[in-house]
Amino acid sequence: MINQLHLHFVTEELLKLPLIRAEYDAWMVIASVLTAVFASYISFMLSARVNGSQLKEEKRLWTLLSACFLGAGIWAMHFIGMLAYRLPIPVSYNILITILSVIPSILASFIVISPDLGGFKSIWFRSLLMGAGIGTMHYVGMMAMIMPAQMAYQPILFGTSVIVAVILSGVALKINDIRLATNNNSIRFNLLAALVMGSAISGMHYIGMMSMMVFEISTTNYLTDEQHNHLAPTILVMLLLLSLLLIGSIELRARTLLSARLKTVLHTVQDSVISINHEGIIEFANPATFEMFGYEKDTLIGQNIKMLMPAKYAEHHDQYVANSILTGTTKVTGKSRVLKGLKKTGEVFPIALTVSPVASDQGSAFVGTIRDLTDIKNQDAFMQTAFDALPIMLFVKEASDLSFSHINKAGEALLGKSREELIGLNDYDLFAKEEAEVFVEADREVLLSDDTVLLDEQPMTINGQTRYLRTRKVAVKDNNGEPKYLLGLSEDITELRDAKIELEKLSHRLAMAANAARIGVWEWNLETNELIWDDWMFKLYGVPKGKFTGDYSSWASTVHPDDYSEVVDKLEEAVSNNDEFHAEFRVVLNSGNIRHIHGDGRIYGNKMIGINFDISKRVKAENKILQLAETDQLTGLSNRNALIKFVEQEFARADRHGSKVVCLYFDLDKFKPINDTFGHQVGDHVLVVTSNRLRKLARKTDCVARIGGDEFVVMLTDIQNNGQFAIAKSRMVEAVLTPIDTDAGEVIVGTSVGVAVYPDDAANLDELLNEADARMYEDKKSSSKSKTPDT
Repeated sequence: MINQLHLHFVTEELLKLPLIRAEYDAWMVIASVLTAVFASYISFMLSARVNGSQLKEEKRLWTLLSACFLGAGIWAMHFIGMLAYRLPIPVSYNILITILSVIPSILASFIVISPDLGGFKSIWFRSLLMGAGIGTMHYVGMMAMIMPAQMAYQPILFGTSVIVAVILSGVALKINDIRLATNNNSIRFNLLAALVMGSAISGMHYIGMMSMMVFEISTTNYLTDEQHNHLAPTILVMLLLLSLLLIGSIELRARTLLSARLKTVLHTVQDSVISINHEGIIEFANPATFEMFGYEKDTLIGQNIKMLMPAKYAEHHDQYVANSILTGTTKVTGKSRVLKGLKKTGEVFPIALTVSPVASDQGSAFVGTIRDLTDIKNQDAFMQTAFDALPIMLFVKEASDLSFSHINKAGEALLGKSREELIGLNDYDLFAKEEAEVFVEADREVLLSDDTVLLDEQPMTINGQTRYLRTRKVAVKDNNGEPKYLLGLSEDITELRDAKIELEKLSHRLAMAANAARIGVWEWNLETNELIWDDWMFKLYGVPKGKFTGDYSSWASTVHPDDYSEVVDKLEEAVSNNDEFHAEFRVVLNSGNIRHIHGDGRIYGNKMIGINFDISKRVKAENKILQLAETDQLTGLSNRNALIKFVEQEFARADRHGSKVVCLYFDLDKFKPINDTFGHQVGDHVLVVTSNRLRKLARKTDCVARIGGDEFVVMLTDIQNNGQFAIAKSRMVEAVLTPIDTDAGEVIVGTSVGVAVYPDDAANLDELLNEADARMYEDKKSSSKSKTPDT
């Protein structure tokens, strides 16, 4: 006997062996197909029940059972189909493999059916998974066969069987998806999905069986008598019983949960719930009923509902029931009525009753819900006290005629009449006709609206005085959306209005003053970052109102990058210390121009309020004065003051970086004869041309200064060795010696140069200049003949 533990495909060697042919039992084939369809139908029906459940744990439980049933159905179809397959040789099955073969079909069914596995909801993936589950179950089940022969599969038909299972499974699952999405649980729709899925299962099985060939081997022995297997009917009966058990369990579980929920709700609600039959006999009452009416359960159930009504209402109840039986109609079901209830103690109390009809085997029955209105009556008194404590007028008007039906003490004081005098009056009774018409028109507009309306009323005359009210009004509507009352809250804003007018006048005067002074006013909300500018702020910053975003970034984006950090630090320091803010900074206009701004601010609560004004003219004047104080008037070069500031910074930087500052001290030779011979105008021209030549050859980081009549100093920075400044010195000397065109003709001046290096030759500016001056005179003496100019 051979146990087929591995898949074998047909080979040339196997084809040389004798082929053992099998037959099929037609009735068993039909039974296997019907088994697949039946299992699919039951599983899809259960999946619809599972999908409609609201309980997560219940969904998981019934999904698992449904998947197990579908997997078992696929398994049952397979083995019934195997029993329909008749070979003339003895065949048995490996029990362990047979049992394990059901696992792939159950696992695939669970993933495909489960509503919680959202990641596996692609129709293609589910089709592949279902087809693979069916195919795996089939071929693993075939491995369980034990026979004295060699079993092998034709590759093409083998692959075709799996493809058929995948395609038909996809069609069936798509039909089921449409059924669930449209909530169509008709038998025809379910049957269509089940037929397609059954075809997928059966088609895969029998195409797989067609691909199987059985070959005779040396140990093959044939049966002498036909054997009948009674396992198929047993499988069918077990599958039927399992489906009935599963469906019954789900239905019983659903009804049990529904009953438990209903019982919990009825025991939780505070209102009374009573069920009566067509004769008015109480069949059910929840715990709130016993507490509300003061009866025990045994003394209430089975009694007539009239025992809970005062005599007057009990008589009306009998007449109402008689009319209902006679006409077959009722006018109170589904509506809520305010009635009276009777407690066991004889106390009569207000109730609200709502009645609904219920279908019954014995005729008409009703369920009523009863609400105790005693607390509401008590709440009316409480609300009246609360309303009277309000410092503003509260009133209620009837929607039908706009007459006052309620008003509090603040309203009495404002209108100068008592509550008893005001109830029933309307605006025409209280105010002049013109004023009343305005109020009534506003009230009618509110009654037509669904929103709360805020009204700044027109002036009204009360006891000879003109008053102004700010009123919030809202329509109170019934269940049908019809207005029943108009509720209003009115605040006397007369004093507030007068103060506002005065404030507006003051603000106007301040605005005029700020406008004349070209001062912009701003407000910055520290919590929301909202920024508010007046008109002058937009002019100062050159920002169009339409491009202003109204937040901190609108201002920050205009500040000059070089000033941003400093001004922001001052802002943050003022906020942190709750101190005043003062700063001067530059802003960049849209045109690219620079404007100098002075800003002041002070914190008030969660806001900073301040002013800005343009100081550009002042800054330019100060810069001009500073420039004049540090500039040589004739040549435009730096003077001694500017030179002092420059070297203070450069000496400190040289100390930090280990570099040197070189001083070139120039003195013009024979300048005095030129000045004396041709006059001061020609002499000044020579000085200006010489200055421009030196400035042109100097770097931006260097400083060129005039410190005497014909004496110039060039400070060279960032010098590392003597070779660096030697070239610069040579070029500058050559430039000075170049002839100069003047009104008196071409003239040539010579120059003597002294060089001193900081910190090698001096520790400060005075020492550096003295050393350079001394070396300049040495240069003048040593080369007096070579530097004498021809004039």
